[in-house]
Amino acid sequence: MRLKQSVLLVFGILLVLAGIALQSTGIAVESTAVVALVSAGVVMVIVAVITGFSRQDEVISDERTRRIGAYGTTYSWVLTLILILAFLWLDFLGLASFDLQGTLLVLLFTMLLSARIFQWYLSRQGDVA
Repeated sequence: MRLKQSVLLVFGILLVLAGIALQSTGIAVESTAVVALVSAGVVMVIVAVITGFSRQDEVISDERTRRIGAYGTTYSWVLTLILILAFLWLDFLGLASFDLQGTLLVLLFTMLLSARIFQWYLSRQGDVA
């Protein structure tokens, strides 16, 4: 694990501990601050662990991987825009009603997961045109 990931891991753990300390001491009247601290800490820990251990022997970046990343992200954006249009039409026609939190969560996971799936698929195909 490199220094960058180690620092990220330590700060993530500190944020989680700060959130737990605020909750347990009763200093944080609003639970939003506690949730924000713990969530940010958990995300930092996850990112540090994934980036620290997953790319030990891989080539980090070259022309092919940058192009595959760009194409995969582009395909993900197109899929997300299609999903947004589908949500818009379903709501406009009265076929479904969506709350904001659920819609944003579905869009976020669609963007993240589809980008990784498209990048994985394109890397298995070889070079992209």
